[in-house]
Amino acid sequence: MSRKYLWLFFVVFMISCGKQGATGPAGPKGDSASGSVIYSDWLDVTYQADTIHSSQGKIDTIGYYAAIAVPKLTKAMLSTVDVKVYINTSDTSNPVIYPLPYNGSSGLYIDISAYTQSIQLYSNGQVGTTLSNGKKIQQYRYMIVPGNSEVKTTNSVKWSDYTSVKTYLGLKD
Repeated sequence: MSRKYLWLFFVVFMISCGKQGATGPAGPKGDSASGSVIYSDWLDVTYQADTIHSSQGKIDTIGYYAAIAVPKLTKAMLSTVDVKVYINTSDTSNPVIYPLPYNGSSGLYIDISAYTQSIQLYSNGQVGTTLSNGKKIQQYRYMIVPGNSEVKTTNSVKWSDYTSVKTYLGLKD
């Protein structure tokens, strides 16, 4: 780089670092964050067999389905919120939490669909809440994150990591 361009660069740099203009008037106050995260306790979920009847009179199970009632989930919200569902495959004293939808290496899957006042679950395995050594396992929790809430730009959230989401949103178990 020649000295002439270096000098020009220096002058431009110094001008750009000079005094800033006066601060302008404050803008209008925005809407308050009317939405806050809606989340459930850990819920017991019961799946039912999804069956078909063959022409030979045989009944085959092709999957399992369940529904979680979400009274606060309105039709209007469905287009602006993010619905998250998690499963704790262990008990509450030693949680092992996976985000849904889930596709395991063994072929097990759990899909979700959100509707007005309901979250529907569908799986190819019986993954309802059950007891193991006297403790509940396979409990579910949902979170409804409004689209109009303030974004925290200093933190990045890995939405597929339950612990990260829980910490980010300040949720309690």
